[in-house]
Amino acid sequence: MPTKLKQDHDALRGMMREFAYVMHAHGPEALPDIARRRIAFSQLFRDHLGREDAGVVALRDGPVAARAAPVARDHGRAMVALFLRYSDHIKVWTPARIEQDWQGYRDAVLALQQSLCDRMDWEERHLHPLMMETPRRAA
Repeated sequence: MPTKLKQDHDALRGMMREFAYVMHAHGPEALPDIARRRIAFSQLFRDHLGREDAGVVALRDGPVAARAAPVARDHGRAMVALFLRYSDHIKVWTPARIEQDWQGYRDAVLALQQSLCDRMDWEERHLHPLMMETPRRAA
């Protein structure tokens, strides 16, 4: 599982880099492209969260449950906070507002991206190693 999660992280990072490039290279005229990119990113992120949640559940029920509990708890809290922040971002940054304040939008996106990158780095250092210790269940 950690291998697939790392692949997801790498794909998400790549999408964020491309998104940042489009925002730096273009202005509001790129909104149709940005909308497509937002949708693709959201889909991958949602799929990734499902896989990650399955791994966290396995940790809580597995042989490293005692060691994993505080990590899983920290992870859960941080993911809820990040998800709420992302939801607020989507609500606030409507296409009309993006057109009016391109620089503000770009700054907000880059800050949100940095938070997600920090979270993925944390997961790879703290969560994924524990998942590698948990045997996979037969399907």
